[in-house]
Amino acid sequence: MFEEALDEISDRDREEAIAAHLAWGETWHGDLPADVFFGVWANLVGQAKPLVITVQLGTPEPVVTVPPDSPLTIEDNHIVLDDGRELVIQFAS
Repeated sequence: MFEEALDEISDRDREEAIAAHLAWGETWHGDLPADVFFGVWANLVGQAKPLVITVQLGTPEPVVTVPPDSPLTIEDNHIVLDDGRELVIQFAS
């Protein structure tokens, strides 16, 4: 998507955008605007939240679940990570 946007603008528009960015950079004194700082902070905090896996043991067979917005999926007793790796839970009696 980003590459398509670059391909669609003219060389003149691209050069003007770069010049505007360089001009902005010359005025920057190292302080981040509050909205940028807190936006980045919120992203970092959001990524640091633990992933909750719930195991319900009061049924004939344990039931493993994760929240719907989790990057994990559950297939039987396999927890599949978003990169394709699997965690397998084995319950000992």
